[in-house]
Amino acid sequence: MSSNPINSHSDVNESEPLSANEILPPVEPPNARFILQLFIVPGLIVLAVFLLVLVIGWMRSTQEDPIAKVHALRMGNQARWQQAFELAQMLMKNGEDSPSLRENTELAGEIALLLDEQLEAAYSDDNSISLRYFLCRILGEFTVDEGTEVLLKVARTDSERDVRREAINALAVLGNNFNNRTPPQTLTHPKLVETFLDLANDRDDLTRSQAAYAIGVFSLQKGADERLTLELEKLADDLYADARYNAALDLARSGNFQAVEVVVEMLDLNAIAMSTANEISPSLQAFKRNTILKNALAAARLLIEKNPYVDLPELTDALKQFIKTAPEEQTPAPIPDSLIEEAAEILKVS
Repeated sequence: MSSNPINSHSDVNESEPLSANEILPPVEPPNARFILQLFIVPGLIVLAVFLLVLVIGWMRSTQEDPIAKVHALRMGNQARWQQAFELAQMLMKNGEDSPSLRENTELAGEIALLLDEQLEAAYSDDNSISLRYFLCRILGEFTVDEGTEVLLKVARTDSERDVRREAINALAVLGNNFNNRTPPQTLTHPKLVETFLDLANDRDDLTRSQAAYAIGVFSLQKGADERLTLELEKLADDLYADARYNAALDLARSGNFQAVEVVVEMLDLNAIAMSTANEISPSLQAFKRNTILKNALAAARLLIEKNPYVDLPELTDALKQFIKTAPEEQTPAPIPDSLIEEAAEILKVS
């Protein structure tokens, strides 16, 4: 007969109950290392994260706040021109979506003041020259006139030709911005006309060419000084081709017949080849040639539209000759079909 094991109390060693001191480890006061790990280290981590968020927020606000960017430009680091370039891009990009940025008189005034300081300092290192160049470009993007005075000053007096030319271009862009306001407004300054009359007679070819473009903008403004148009007519006879071409396009915008002879020249592929010969690569030659042709066609259309009851045989003959010879032109590159088609369309309405 099987039996189950039986546990009897007699088989178990009985002992006295354990005390609390024997069950739990001894209690010791916390040391400094424990407190550091428990409270101070986590606190420092939280503080570091908080400071990092503040720094990121400050950097982001500096990047997005154009006034902060201008203040950063005064800090004198070697990359200031890059910051100026970024600010120019900000105005060009965001200004279309946020017109108020271009109307910010405080911002325009700060940039104008900085440009004037840089002009007076007359630093000749590459970074300073680039900074002045981009500050000019920035001021041209506004629709307020806080930058007009210093841009005229730079155009007259800066030691660097490229900076002077960028100031001239910025004034033209600024004037065009005023022309395009609703209603159109006129960019005025006591020295504006006299400055451009002087620039139109500058000894430097590129300066005269840039001035011709700008004068065309100001000559179209309401109440424009008649001397500007007279200067354009003189520039249409300039020895430098680019100055002639810019003047002709400007004159065509008002239907001025003084442009006809130059526009005919601009449609002549042999004449264009002479004008583009100094470009350093075939691609640049092709680009400049196509730009000249594009402007010539725009000028031809304007002259015909502005003078619907006047025959312009020299112009129509030039268009016909261009349409005939352009498909054969392969040097430095083929002429785009779009330009030939546009010439044919203009000829139909002439």
